[in-house]
Amino acid sequence: MPGGYSEFLKIAVPLIISTGAWALQNFINRFFLAWHSQDAFAASLPAGMLVLSIMSVFIGTVSYIDVFISQYYGKKEYKSIGPAVWQSFYLSFAGAVILILMSFFSSEIFDFVGHSKEVAVQEAKYFKILSLGAWSAIAAPALAGFYAGRGKTKTILQINIIGIVINAVLDYILIFGNFGFPKLGIEGAALASIFASIAMDAIFIVLILSKKNNKIYNTRTLKPDLAFIRRLLKFGFPNGVQFFFDMSSFTIFILIMGTLGKLELSATNIALNINHLTFMPLMGFGITTSILVGHYLGKNKASIAQICVKTALKVVYIYIAFIVLAFLFIPNAFIYPFSKGSESLIIEQIRPMTVTLLRFVALYSLFDPANIIFSSAIKGAGDTAFVMKFLAGASVFIWAIPVYIVVVKLHLGVYAGWSITVAYALFLAVIFYLRYKTNKWKKMRVIDMEIIDN
Repeated sequence: MPGGYSEFLKIAVPLIISTGAWALQNFINRFFLAWHSQDAFAASLPAGMLVLSIMSVFIGTVSYIDVFISQYYGKKEYKSIGPAVWQSFYLSFAGAVILILMSFFSSEIFDFVGHSKEVAVQEAKYFKILSLGAWSAIAAPALAGFYAGRGKTKTILQINIIGIVINAVLDYILIFGNFGFPKLGIEGAALASIFASIAMDAIFIVLILSKKNNKIYNTRTLKPDLAFIRRLLKFGFPNGVQFFFDMSSFTIFILIMGTLGKLELSATNIALNINHLTFMPLMGFGITTSILVGHYLGKNKASIAQICVKTALKVVYIYIAFIVLAFLFIPNAFIYPFSKGSESLIIEQIRPMTVTLLRFVALYSLFDPANIIFSSAIKGAGDTAFVMKFLAGASVFIWAIPVYIVVVKLHLGVYAGWSITVAYALFLAVIFYLRYKTNKWKKMRVIDMEIIDN
């Protein structure tokens, strides 16, 4: 059945595992760092989130190629797919330049934030290396779009698995100085991530340029197309800005929690790391929703696109029900990986706080799936400007500023900040549901085509 469980899961499962694998890669980085050094572990999430926040503008822009390709594929305009991928790839270099420039101010950025001196030194090291190697991480979603937009997500899964294995092995070697390598600590974790991303990019490029793909999708047409790049920026840049405000608000939240002290920062780091691991598969559901909506709108079948959204909601809440129950009844199972090595003593101090924060994460998780599915549905049609404008305002005025006021100015503590985060998730879910129900998205397209009402 078009738009049913079989079609949805065929695309979604590899993407869910792939996005989960990406989260697992970061999760492995951080619990290895927890074994290595408390300061390195405390520094890894704020610094990593800040890099990701800056990259998110470019990742959100280049990854929107998924929607273009899904609509080209639905319209059976196959020869446009290959050249489109390379335009997205070229845009990734712009992001690399910005991150390289930012790397020169690493120390100044984290001195300004106000974390302890020991943590700030580690944050600056991690931020600088990840920024210098940011291009490889930005290029990956641009290249993956060749497969994601066509619903061929198994290849993405296989390449992600290769990346995570490379990252984990290099973490073990470079963080601890095993097999005769120097002991690099947090710098080793950053290098491991960069080398893994470069390997993944190389595999994508070799596969995309194959003779078979070139014959069907014209993938060896590498000439820059400024007109297409402008069109991709028109729809993709708002998507990137939305990602930026979303990620920046999380980063600000973490930085604010860091002002409460090392214990509160470590507890928040663990809770968010665990949330990140379970949340990233939701992004796989969201990407699948955008792909299927774009695909069926490309075929002028908006009614089937709507069925896809309903299917996505049912599947995502089945998944999240298990996650919420696990957070509530077996929280220590999630905390255990962090309780080894140099971090073990501090983990015992913050365990009760971390368990409580996981209950907040469970509550947050009840609302976030609706936010992701409804926003992904309208973005799959091209309604990125609304998502950008709304999130730009809401993330600042409904989340970041209230958290700053209750935590820094009113000194109400870590739980007050998390309460606002839960309320923010509920607010997003309601607004994106209302936008979806207007049905304006049914008459939107990102490619040139005649729109037929159905």
